[in-house]
Amino acid sequence: MAREAEHNTPDGAVVVAVDGTSKDRAVLAWAARSAQRRKTALHVVSVAEVGVSAFGGPESAASGIVVDQLLEAAESSVTTACEHIKEIAPDVEVSTSTTTGSASRVLVDAAERAALVVLGATRSSRLERVVLGSVSGAVIQHAAAPVVLVPESAGPEPRRVIVGVDGSQQSRAAAAAALDVAKHAAVPVTAVIAWHIEVVDGVVVTEPGSPQWEKVERRYREIAQGVMDQALADVRSGATVSPAIEQRTDRDIEVTVEVRKGKPAAALVQGATDDDLVVVGTRGRGGFRGLLLGSVTQTVLEVSPGPVLVTRG
Repeated sequence: MAREAEHNTPDGAVVVAVDGTSKDRAVLAWAARSAQRRKTALHVVSVAEVGVSAFGGPESAASGIVVDQLLEAAESSVTTACEHIKEIAPDVEVSTSTTTGSASRVLVDAAERAALVVLGATRSSRLERVVLGSVSGAVIQHAAAPVVLVPESAGPEPRRVIVGVDGSQQSRAAAAAALDVAKHAAVPVTAVIAWHIEVVDGVVVTEPGSPQWEKVERRYREIAQGVMDQALADVRSGATVSPAIEQRTDRDIEVTVEVRKGKPAAALVQGATDDDLVVVGTRGRGGFRGLLLGSVTQTVLEVSPGPVLVTRG
């Protein structure tokens, strides 16, 4: 087990952030299993966040003591993390880093060389939304690698991957990421495309089963099917996936396309469970329009019962 004084990330590693809180166990299990399936390294990061405002002025002898205490806490959380990883994935190569500074900056820097960044999430209560903190929000917004937000209730491995598609380049990237996970985990993919309000022949479509409704459904299904067919072709050719995928036995990935009527965020998480991974691309159009951390992406992050993977096109 290698321990780095600085935040040096092995190429292609799964990066996981820990902070010594209760959410660490779920995020570590998810990240460790992901690294195990990908046959890649797992890099554990803990950051002692220190700012001038914490001391009311320039760094002093007293602040130095506090910094040392924060670093000790970070080291302790990393040590505990490594012990947990050894229990659940003893064959995974683990490296670690502890440092002071901005946690979001450290993780964004680590993402430059990572295959995946995995962060923990907490809920304000058992039945309420995930709290998207400033660190996770900043990492999702700026990281070069895909980012997975894992709530405490999530299982260690996805049983299904649900991906939102709309025909945009961003949703194509999301489809590729979804198939990437599904290929490694040997789980099915459900591709969801949503429509909310459509007008056919000058009439707002409201009646399920009507010719107008069927016309809308066919059009959206063709869009989603086209995205998934191309993504599947890319996976089989190795055009958009990591080398680790290409080393695995080629097997078909079960893909189901579902056209859902409703607002996109609600449609995407409809029927999702703690063990489903929801994948969303950024800056899509149509059913998944909006800037990163816009209303759709943020709502999915907050209300999905299981992990959410955000990828950029």
